This record gives sequence, C-alpha cells and structure tokens, in this order.
Amino acid sequence: MSTSDIALERIPPHSESSYSPESPYASAPGPSIAQTPDSGSTKQARDEIEPPASPVLTDREVVPLAKADYGREAWLFLIAGTVIETTVWGLLNAVGVLEHYWAEEQFPGHHDTVTVAIALMNGLSFLGVGFVGPLLTTFPQWSKGAQIVGLVISTAGLIGAAFATSPTQLIGTVGVLYPFSAALYLPCATLVYEWFYERRGLATGIMFAGTGVGGTVFPFLLDGLLKRFGHKATMISFGVGYAILNSISLIFIRRRVPLGGAVVRRRPKVEWRHFATWTFACGFLVILLSSMGNFTPTLWIPTFADKVGAHKPGGVALVAIMNVPGNLVMGWVSDRVPTKVMIMIICFGGAIGVLLPWGLGTTSGPLVVFALIWGLTALSMPSIWSRIITPICQNDATLPALVFSIFASLRGVGNVTAGPISNKLLKVDAFRGAAGAYGTNFGAVLVYTAVTTFAGGVFGALFPA
Repeated sequence: MSTSDIALERIPPHSESSYSPESPYASAPGPSIAQTPDSGSTKQARDEIEPPASPVLTDREVVPLAKADYGREAWLFLIAGTVIETTVWGLLNAVGVLEHYWAEEQFPGHHDTVTVAIALMNGLSFLGVGFVGPLLTTFPQWSKGAQIVGLVISTAGLIGAAFATSPTQLIGTVGVLYPFSAALYLPCATLVYEWFYERRGLATGIMFAGTGVGGTVFPFLLDGLLKRFGHKATMISFGVGYAILNSISLIFIRRRVPLGGAVVRRRPKVEWRHFATWTFACGFLVILLSSMGNFTPTLWIPTFADKVGAHKPGGVALVAIMNVPGNLVMGWVSDRVPTKVMIMIICFGGAIGVLLPWGLGTTSGPLVVFALIWGLTALSMPSIWSRIITPICQNDATLPALVFSIFASLRGVGNVTAGPISNKLLKVDAFRGAAGAYGTNFGAVLVYTAVTTFAGGVFGALFPA
C-alpha cells in the first residue's frame, strides 16, 4: 500500500529568519533552517513533495536531525518497519490455511461462521487503515500510543483464538480484535518518508515486499505448527512471537523530524470538486469491483485443493506461491507503463487466470499456473493505487491521504463481503456436471470472482490517460 508515487506540491519556504523543520516528504533532505531558493531553483523547490499538513515546531531551538538514507537509525527503522509489515499483512495473506483447519478440523460443520470470522479479520484490517489514517494525520502525536494499543489488542485477538471453543468466538477474537493491527502498521508506512529521500524507492520497495515474504513463509509455518502441536499451541506461540517481534520493532519506529513541544496544524479546505470528476469515479469503481472477488482465492484455494486431491503441491504451497512478490514487480512495471494499461493487465489477467487455469484444472499443475498469474496480477492491485490517486488529486496536497483511506475502505468492504457471498455461491449447483472446477460446487465462486475482477478492468480501460 505505498503512496510513494503521489505527487504533492511543496509550499514555498519562508525567509531565512523564519524557522521551519525539514519536511518529511521532501525529495531530498534540507537544512533545519529554511533557505530562500534563488530564481533558478524555484520550480525545483515547488516540485518537491511536502503536504501542507506537516507538523511545525513552535520552538525557536533547532534540533539536530538524524542522518537520512545512509544513517544507522534510518536502516534500523526500515528493518523494524519491514518486520511489522511482514507480521501484520503476511498473516492476512496466509489466512486460507487457518480457514481450512478451523472449518475442517477444529469446528467441522460450521463452515459459514468460520468464513465470516476470516473475512472480518481481513476486511476490517483494511477498513481500519481507512479510519486510522485520517485520525493520525490530524493527531500525529498519538502515533506511538496508537501503535502500542494496536499491538496489545491484536495480540489479544491471536492468543484469544487459541481458547475459542466455538466458531462464534473466532469472530470476537481474530475477526474483531486482530484488525486493530492497522494502528500498529500505519505509522511505519508513513514515517518511512521522513527517513529516506535519495533511496526512498528502494526503502519502500523493501518494506512493502514484507507482505509477500510473510504470505510465502507463514502458510508453511502455520501448517507445520497446526499438524504437530494443534490449534491451541499454534495460536499461543504465534501470538507470543507476534508480540515479541513487534515490541522489539517498535523501539526503532520513531520520527526523524520531531513534532516539538506543540503541534500547529494547518487545516486547508478540501476541494470536494475533485470527487465529482470522471477520474475519481473510474478509480472508485476499479477498486471497488476488483476488491469484491480479490480475497476469494486466498480464502478458498486450500479447501479446493484438498477437495480435488491436489497435494503436490497442495493448498498451503499454492497460497505461498500467490504471495511471490508481485507487488514489487508490478510496482516497478507501473513506473514504465500507463496507468490504464496497468489496470487492464492486472484485472483482465486475473480474470483469465480464474477462468482458465483454475476453472479448467483439477490437478496441481494448472493450480500452480493460476497461483502465479493471480499473485502477479489481481493480488498486486495495491501496488498501483498511487498511480490511480495521482491524477485524481491533481497536485492538491490535501487529498492523497483522504483518497487512499477511501480506497483502503473499499478494499475492506470487498474482503468483508467475500466470505458471506462465496458461502452462498458454494451452495449453487448451476454448473454441476461441467468440465474441470466448474463441475464442483466452486463453479459459481469462480464465475463471480472472474466477473468482478474483469469489471474492474472495464472501468480501468475508461480511466483517463
């Protein structure tokens, strides 16, 4: 969920006598005392990235800043942020393993309730980002406290699930409590812009690749623990490990540019006219429609693989294959390909992957092909969000955080509804007797996933150049 490509207009610096801290969004680190640019550098200064909502120190004292890009503190921050990214989102990309175990082993006969718990766990995490983002933008001094609260509550959700004696209790633990991890994660994604300027692309690429790493490793880790030690020991050990790793990481998550004794927030008026444009309407529909079916393969592929006897590789390996670092690859490609073309590649490619390799295959080979295609296309949609947001904002510095929060909420809505909708579709027998996977009770789920993903690509084709 990177916003590194969002273009924002820098507010012209004040005179030499006026105090202004280094902007965390500038394209290169500057002095603590603002310098007045000469005429030849005016355009360059304006093109640097700095939102108007940057905190301003009210003190007259100049605070020495830690070294950006190459300093020890910068890389400790990046390592810590990557660990948090890996644990928070990597687990969400591996929940198909938990869903399969809970529905088939722990609480057989309660598939619908387990699916709701998993859908809430994933969907509310995205919705949480949509809520926490504007809150911490307005009250940045709450960031560390919000991270601690998020860590404590999400850990309680994981450990609490170990003692669940009914599927309904899973809803109250991992379904409701774990999504507080959004508060733990979000400051990592925003503060990285304070620590890295010249190497910002590399830094954000490393951090956001943590999701793929976690999604690749955790399926095997969870599957091995569940088979060897059982449900309770697995959830407790995972929760304790989650708490320890992230508690250590929080030590190194701090601001490079201090807020000062008092924080003065400029509250510019939001130009709502940007939300009445065709560009925003297209972006809104692309994210909403593509999100409606995006979570379905992650949720159901382990169950489907087990149903058709695909064990080499099986469902756990297929989930891991989906999480090959597609975000990193597609993010790199998006810098070189027009946005509307990227949307079509991601949506149309994902739909074709569902209809053909998954739809016609009931053995491991076609399912591996599907997992690779899905991971490099539809599952990587967040990697191009910033490219969609940029033309919507039109250099209005007040909008990117708000639009990003809206998109995260749309993704959350899609993930929350994926569970109940797919549960209903599994009971549809319209394709019974058809070839391949269509002949199983997954036929309607496949069609729903492909149609919603394809529909996102249709509006992507209409996205303004």
